[in-house]
Amino acid sequence: MDELKSAFERALEKAEKLGKLSPEEMMERKEEEYIPIGRALAQRYLNHGYSQVLKEEADKYSHQEKEIVIRAVVSTLVQAIELGNDELAERAMEGILALKGEGRLGHIKGEIKSLFEEYKQAGEAKYEEEGEVIEQRERELLRQLGISGSAIAEINLEAAEGWKELAQELRSQYDRRLEELKLKLLQALGLPRK
Repeated sequence: MDELKSAFERALEKAEKLGKLSPEEMMERKEEEYIPIGRALAQRYLNHGYSQVLKEEADKYSHQEKEIVIRAVVSTLVQAIELGNDELAERAMEGILALKGEGRLGHIKGEIKSLFEEYKQAGEAKYEEEGEVIEQRERELLRQLGISGSAIAEINLEAAEGWKELAQELRSQYDRRLEELKLKLLQALGLPRK
């Protein structure tokens, strides 16, 4: 009987300790609960693009929960800013500005927009510069395979391996610069680096 009682008492003590969470543990639990909500909200926003709905949804939460949700939304939106999808990147920036205001972020938004434009122009210039050479290589490869003449209408340069390599090289140069701008954006928002 004493053994049962002591085991029961130990279980009660353990349960009592679990019931008392430290402030850090309580914050961790709140983050575990509200970060996925913020990420889902950001994803929904990225799909439909209504920044007013984004703001209204975030306002449904109390102060501390709202901060967690907004932090998760903004982090997700920053991650969504990628080269090659100008529309999605623009939508992500608009969502961030809707939640955090233009203030110090307008400058960074301008830098990101400039980088996207520069990337687009560099891609077009590279296409002009290298397109003919890649097309000639592709035609030669097809000729070696026994395909020539009217069987070849037009070469799709974007599908050619040579172009894919050039495009990837160009993208990696601009991706590094974009990552620096995203870090700058996170710092301006007071969010931790990812």
